[in-house]
Amino acid sequence: MVVDALSRYQSRREELSRGGLPKDGALEVIGDLLRRGERLGREGVEQALRGLGSGDIETWLRAQSPEALRPTLLRAAEEAAEAALGEDVDEADVWRASSFEGLAARDRAESAFRAISEWESLHGALPGEAAARLAALREGFGRLDGVLEPKARWFIPLNAQRRAERDLLDADERSRAWWFTARADCDEFLSALSPRVDRPGTHLRTCAECQADLVRSASVETPPKRHLSAEDLWRFDMGTLSAVELKWVDGHTEKCLECAQAIWSLEEGDEAIDKAMAEHERSIPAARSSRAAEPAGRRPGVARHSEQRDVLEERREFRVVLVRERQRARLLVQPLGGRAVTAAVFLAPGKPSLRPQAGPEGLQFDLGSMGGRSAHLMVRVGNSEIFERDFSF
Repeated sequence: MVVDALSRYQSRREELSRGGLPKDGALEVIGDLLRRGERLGREGVEQALRGLGSGDIETWLRAQSPEALRPTLLRAAEEAAEAALGEDVDEADVWRASSFEGLAARDRAESAFRAISEWESLHGALPGEAAARLAALREGFGRLDGVLEPKARWFIPLNAQRRAERDLLDADERSRAWWFTARADCDEFLSALSPRVDRPGTHLRTCAECQADLVRSASVETPPKRHLSAEDLWRFDMGTLSAVELKWVDGHTEKCLECAQAIWSLEEGDEAIDKAMAEHERSIPAARSSRAAEPAGRRPGVARHSEQRDVLEERREFRVVLVRERQRARLLVQPLGGRAVTAAVFLAPGKPSLRPQAGPEGLQFDLGSMGGRSAHLMVRVGNSEIFERDFSF
């Protein structure tokens, strides 16, 4: 792959030397060569820079938007996951190529910034408005990187291509190009997420980032033992705890007076409702209560409501609601104020996002069965703002 990538850049250098590149793409090609000068040299680069005027730079600046690149990179993350999960080799290659285009878009912007810096060293600093625009763009791309660099594990399925690009970059460029370098050697992380039980390789034993991700992934499937939380108590009362979880609750409440008292309080509430239901049945014989048939004593409570709704986030543009039902949970992302809202939910790193369903209440994501699981939510408002949050259900 390194050879293929090198040939591609060499072709661009030759085209630049011949003057065959249109000016609207010249900045990015010049920057590509500058950032890989140790392997490609600088032939034709200075001449091409001297042929560009401030108007050419300003045209490029006006066409850029970090906010517009965000959905491109988020889509690239989803496509990388599809490539990792796809069983058909040809289909996986298509997903991989499409995903890599998103990373390449971020790299081209970085190359243009490098070319502009070199242009200013030859022609002098850009004038007022153009300089302000350049500074604002650098800041915007910096914020974008701050959001997405910690999520670089999403692009592990592209590591072969990413390493090929990383190895062509000059040494001082690699630290800034997280889209090609961050987690580029973490291939073993994907195999660790598979159902097969393999002995961890050297990388997994020594990579702090992979170990942290594996701990987070394990917590999705195996919730840590702790005192009963409000959610544990609610699920106990709803009767949705698994047999294993109920066994742990029994053992824990034998030793923990505080949690035992919480369980007793639930049962006292159940008894009060039983009495109220009995009174209701006497006044309306047709109404029958399934609760009255249950034996007395400690038992998982039966739902008194068909569902419970918790507002996780409410902003001017949207509301996020977690809906817990008897056996399952779902997430609603509700647009407010007529704003266009898109969203993605990831249940685990490296896995594709859930498919949303549009309905009268907004975008709905089926989270599956409840039980100490967690997910990552991303919401985009229009073409600009990105909101992210981890939540448990």
